[in-house]
Amino acid sequence: MNTPRPAHDQRNVRLVYVFGFLMEFALWAGIWIKYLIETRGFELKWLLAMDLPFWLLVALLQAPTGALADHIGRKRVLALSGVLFSATILGFGLAQNYWMLFFDYVLWAFAQSLRSGADSALVFDSLKQAGKEKTFRRFASRSFAIQLTSGFIAVALGGVLADWGGLALIVQVSAISPLLAAGVALAMYEPKVSREERHYWKSLGEGLHFAWGNAQVRYTIIIGAVLLTGTFGPVVLIQPFLIHRHVATALFGVYQAPLRLTTIAAALLSVWVGRRTQTGRIVSTACLAIIACYVGLGMFDTNAAFVFFALPSLVAGLTRPIVDAHLNERIPSAQRATVLSTMQLVFSLQVAFFEPALGFFADDISLTAAFFFAAAYFVVAMPPLLFLWHRAHGLASPLPAPAVAESGGT
Repeated sequence: MNTPRPAHDQRNVRLVYVFGFLMEFALWAGIWIKYLIETRGFELKWLLAMDLPFWLLVALLQAPTGALADHIGRKRVLALSGVLFSATILGFGLAQNYWMLFFDYVLWAFAQSLRSGADSALVFDSLKQAGKEKTFRRFASRSFAIQLTSGFIAVALGGVLADWGGLALIVQVSAISPLLAAGVALAMYEPKVSREERHYWKSLGEGLHFAWGNAQVRYTIIIGAVLLTGTFGPVVLIQPFLIHRHVATALFGVYQAPLRLTTIAAALLSVWVGRRTQTGRIVSTACLAIIACYVGLGMFDTNAAFVFFALPSLVAGLTRPIVDAHLNERIPSAQRATVLSTMQLVFSLQVAFFEPALGFFADDISLTAAFFFAAAYFVVAMPPLLFLWHRAHGLASPLPAPAVAESGGT
C-alpha cells in the first residue's frame, strides 16, 4: 500500500522553516564587526559607509528580484540566494582590503534581494491553494521564531568559538549553513498560481503600481520599513557598544543571546497579541518603543544601558509577523513577491544613509551622539507616518478604542 504524499502546503511550510533556520544560523553575526575592526584593521565609519552603495543596490534590486521570483518561481531564487549568501560569508572571512570587502557587499546585496518576500509569498500561495490562508499569520509567527532561535543559538556559540578558534575561522565556517539552505530550497514545491501569460517587465510595473495605488498597502510598507530601520540600528551598534565598554570576546554572545530570546518570545506571542490588540495600536506602541530605546542609550553611558537594546528586539519579534500578514491579506497572488519586496526597498533606501551616518557619528564624535541622532531621526519620521497609516485605514485616532474590530482593515 502506497503511503500518501504529504500535502504540498505542509511540505513547503516545513521546508521553509528549515531554510530559514539554516540561513539564520550565523555564527559570524555576533562578532563580525569586531572581527573586521580588530583582525582586518578596518574602521567602523568606513565599514558603515560602505553600506551606502550596498543598501542602494539592495533597493534597486528589490522590485526586479521580486518580479523575477514571480516570473521564474520562488524556490529557484531562494536557492540562488543561499548560494550567493554562502559566497558572501566566505568572502568576509577572507577579505584583506576594502576592495575585496566591497565586492563581497555586492554579492550580499544580490543574496538579500533575492530572498526578500519570496519565501513568504511561496508559503502564502501554498496555504491559499489548500484553503488555509487564514493560518498564514501563525506560520509567519513560527517561522520568524524559528529563524530567531537559530540566530540565538549561533550568536551564543559564535563568541565562545571565536575566543577558542579565532574570529576569522568562525566567519569562514559560517559559509556552510546557507549553502545547505540552497539545497533545501530546491526541494520545495512551487505552487501553481493561475496567471495570464507572464511578462517580466509588465509584472514588475503592475506590482509597483498596485503597491503605490493602494493606500493601506502603501503606508503599511512605509511604516513597516521605518520600524525595520529602527530595529536594524542596534545590529550595527551593539558590537561597538560592547567594544566601547571593553567586554571580552567570549562574552559577546552572552550579552547578545538574551536579545534574540526576547525577539523569539515576542514572535511566538505575536499571533495571540494580534488577535486581541488592533494592528494600529501595536504599530503605534512599537514606534514609541524604538524612540525610547535610542533616547535611553544616549542618556546612560553604562553597561546597564545595554538593556535598552531589548526594546527593538521586542518590536522586531512582535511586529514583523503582524505586518507581513497584514500585507499578504491585501495583495493579489500574482504580484505578491513583487509587492512584498517593496518594503525591503523602502527600508534599504533609508538605511543606506542612516547606517553610514551612525558610523560617522560614532567614530568622529561619540557613540552617544550616534544614539541621539537615531532618536531624533525617528522622532521626526514616525508621527506623520503613523497619522497617514491610520487615516488610510479609516481610524479616527492613532490609538483606536479596543471596540473597533480587527476585520475592519486594522
